[in-house]
Amino acid sequence: MKHAFLAVAARASGGKVAALATALVVAGCAGPKTTEHFYALTDGGVVLSAPATAGADPARVLPGVLISAVTVPELVDRPQIVTRDSQNRVNVAEQNLWAEPLRSGVSRIIASRLARTMQGAGKLVEVAAYPQSSITKPYVRVTIDLVRFDAIPNGEAVVDALWSIRRVEENDVRTGRTVVAVPISGDGYEAIVAAWNDALVSVERDIGRSLVSIPLPTKSAVR
Repeated sequence: MKHAFLAVAARASGGKVAALATALVVAGCAGPKTTEHFYALTDGGVVLSAPATAGADPARVLPGVLISAVTVPELVDRPQIVTRDSQNRVNVAEQNLWAEPLRSGVSRIIASRLARTMQGAGKLVEVAAYPQSSITKPYVRVTIDLVRFDAIPNGEAVVDALWSIRRVEENDVRTGRTVVAVPISGDGYEAIVAAWNDALVSVERDIGRSLVSIPLPTKSAVR
């Protein structure tokens, strides 16, 4: 009532005053500004105390493992975090966003975890994710196709990944599939992203087991 009376009185006093009063009314009626929240996938790992590259000849080019491609469903390939209310209904969170493209986040943390897996197995290799990589001639290329990347709040996060490991020079290809569902323990998007992080641990673990079993070249080119 107070804002309405101010608007009427201002119109009676002249055009400029009326315009100012109207602006004040609109500003007073506007709701609070919404806040955007940004999330990133994390590998949650620790650095091993004895790096596999310790004592290595700096002139020796290490065999390279490159995460060359990661694909995600078009439904979730967007800045907003997408969840499901049911099998046929999705929720696009306009205020809860990925801090980086989802494909980039997945490739980054898989590469980071694979580096620790190879390090723990005593494999002297470099692991990186395209395009953030200096590996120009990888010995092994890894591709990951996320068939599903779903989450139901207060339910579970589901990841279904098809992956392949290809030794470039030998043209040897190994393939696999990892399907995992992780309960979401908590409310909000923080808990949802944490469950996706845990699900991707299983994806990396399966890829890592196969990758560790691949024999590395006995010689590398010299820079």
